[in-house]
Amino acid sequence: MKPSSLTWLSFLSGATVMASEMAASRLVAPYFGSSTPVWAALISLVLGGLALGAHLGGRWADRAERLEPLRMALCVAALLLAALPFLARALLSGATAAVMTGRPLEAMGRVGLVVLVAVPPLLALGAVGPFLVRVGLGGVASAGAHAGRLSSASTLGSIAGTLLAAFVVLPWLGTARAMACFAGVLGLTAAHGLGWRWRVIAVGVPVVALALGVHALPRHPRARDVAESPHAFVQVLESPEGTRSLVFNEGYAVQSTWLPGQPVREEVFGHYLLTPAMARAEPRAPRVLLLGLGAGTSARGLRETYLGARVVGVELDAEVVRLARTHFGLGAEVEVHIGDARAFLEADSRRYDVIIVDAFRFPYVPFHLTTREFARSVADHLVPGGVACFNVGRFREERGVVDAVGGTLASVFPHVLAADARNPSNTLFFAGEEGMAERLAARTERLPLSLRPLATRVVGELRAVASAEPLTDDRAPVELLTDVILLRALVRTEGL
Repeated sequence: MKPSSLTWLSFLSGATVMASEMAASRLVAPYFGSSTPVWAALISLVLGGLALGAHLGGRWADRAERLEPLRMALCVAALLLAALPFLARALLSGATAAVMTGRPLEAMGRVGLVVLVAVPPLLALGAVGPFLVRVGLGGVASAGAHAGRLSSASTLGSIAGTLLAAFVVLPWLGTARAMACFAGVLGLTAAHGLGWRWRVIAVGVPVVALALGVHALPRHPRARDVAESPHAFVQVLESPEGTRSLVFNEGYAVQSTWLPGQPVREEVFGHYLLTPAMARAEPRAPRVLLLGLGAGTSARGLRETYLGARVVGVELDAEVVRLARTHFGLGAEVEVHIGDARAFLEADSRRYDVIIVDAFRFPYVPFHLTTREFARSVADHLVPGGVACFNVGRFREERGVVDAVGGTLASVFPHVLAADARNPSNTLFFAGEEGMAERLAARTERLPLSLRPLATRVVGELRAVASAEPLTDDRAPVELLTDVILLRALVRTEGL
């Protein structure tokens, strides 16, 4: 075989590995999120499969001494890669439910079946390097140049696959069709010179998967609309009573909610609406910044509660804003910016009466929005006497993340108060000047009737938070703290 053909196969295998890894991260995000631990597990699986494939492939190549067995293995790999999104939809959606209902062994079994299908393609791709070195080796004197050429081609292919997947194919085609596309290119290359049966397997299956790719996305029975963005898989759900909810990825946390014609009063969103009443100035037409706009539930509630309120919302995901405009009545009177909350603060010179931070996606809080540096930036954007409200996730009485974030806020703000929502998942921090609880109590009777019971309860439940060693940009292990909470919850559920 010509050296150029071997180099080209090495390039394409490297591109397939990285493109598939990028697509796989999106494949698991609807079920397990896209946090650092998820990425760590995914990268470890890929590298482990490639390492084992290289080890076994070297021995196999010495016995075979020709390229046809590798080509056949890559044809099967292309088939499995194309089928993987459909298998993931069938199995992983049940895995999330099993974890949340205390059945971790069932969840592990479902994940294990998906892994069993993912490993053979990794073994085949890992075997490419040893095979190409063995088949193309012309002599000891040229071994170094040959191996270097193949390694360089594989690395360049990995770079190309990563960039193509992230910036072109995934945004254009979506997860399942992107994986089918790369599988088809690999299969077409691998099947060259083989019989028509191998071409059907390696190319036909990816083509079918490409056509059916949209059906590989998970879809809730009550979904009114779905969207796959660069950041998350998003669904708009509608209940029989007409309530619309926005959910991300695994779907266990409601990001926004709306029942047309009804005021906003749900637990966490209601807490946000109380925040302007805690500020020093009377809450007349307050200037409010929402870091984590979602579908605009809080923006709508603030404008309902405080006539003339000027609301600025920052949302990372443009698809979420589109769904908010289409399904949740988010009006043009709310000033919307697409981008990261912290980056927005760095560029924005305005000050606000109230800043609300609600940017976590169950169960993880973005670490850079929990640090002392971020808290200082929030404080700098408040007017004198203004109040910031931070929503932090917990699980029942497991408060590792809550305590860490609360202690960090108390190291920056003069006074920090905390209140738990009447659910197992949320604690709200109110940060500002002394007297926040007293001001809320004095203004409760001027709030809408739908909010007065919540205001009365919150006044009685607010507790002061003491300063502690802060989380910083250099060290903020919030994901590790979250993992510990989840592990403890599972152990208690299993009675271990």
